[in-house]
Amino acid sequence: MARAVRYDWHVHDEDYDDEPTLARPRDEAIDAAAPRILQIFNDAPTRVFYSTQIETQLERDIFHWITNKALLELGNAGKIQRMPAVVQGKSVNFYAHPKYRYWKREQKQLQALLERIFDPEFTHAIGRHAEMMFDSALSRHGFMIKDKDAKNWEGAAWTKTNHNLDRIVVRDGIAYGIEIKNTQNYIQRPELDLKLDLCKHLGLTPLFIMRYAPKSYMHNIATTYRGFGLIFEEQIYPFGHSALLTEVREKLGLKVQSPRDIKDGDMQRLVNWHNKRAKKT
Repeated sequence: MARAVRYDWHVHDEDYDDEPTLARPRDEAIDAAAPRILQIFNDAPTRVFYSTQIETQLERDIFHWITNKALLELGNAGKIQRMPAVVQGKSVNFYAHPKYRYWKREQKQLQALLERIFDPEFTHAIGRHAEMMFDSALSRHGFMIKDKDAKNWEGAAWTKTNHNLDRIVVRDGIAYGIEIKNTQNYIQRPELDLKLDLCKHLGLTPLFIMRYAPKSYMHNIATTYRGFGLIFEEQIYPFGHSALLTEVREKLGLKVQSPRDIKDGDMQRLVNWHNKRAKKT
């Protein structure tokens, strides 16, 4: 059974439901995802996988929450093995082929690796490093940073909750409310909706900078709020962690990098969109 949606948004990556499940019928896409997932285990019958590893592997074709639920259903049906564990006080799931008998050693090794990358100090460093990287990239491309951790703008104030926006930047008279998410998992849907409402309340154009997001999120940002979602796909690690980065890539198969700068192509997509928006205003 899927776990209830949490609202403690600044936690490490883990298994979770990305969208609320209240009164929602079972999604047929789960059945369509099952063969793709089973093929992964058939191709690697003597490996252990972390759930997010499979979610990100299939994310271009299948929503994270669909893969997550399909994994749970396949595990409950005995078609794959599910090995729950606790990492940094949070429940996570490991999976293996149903005939793989010697999974315990590898599972313990992967769990120890997750303990390191889920350490609160490291996750905080990951978030702050991405913010600094994008601060530099935005400034170079003409976006002036006006405020950080902001909940006020030009006389308007957000008082409904204690949340804020990572940045407020301005270019060509257009003010953007920015949220930067340097995580493997999607931004949680309740947080997305709240931050979009926050931008609307302050009169800001939403700009969400995310490792990845489903098309439904991107469509909502673009059509309902006339904002932009910038996807950079690989989680950014701080400098000085090359050995850990290599281990995460090889053992967990997660999308991680430690670049010297934000890719020009990523920033150019934003600039191109901004220029079109500026011509319309």
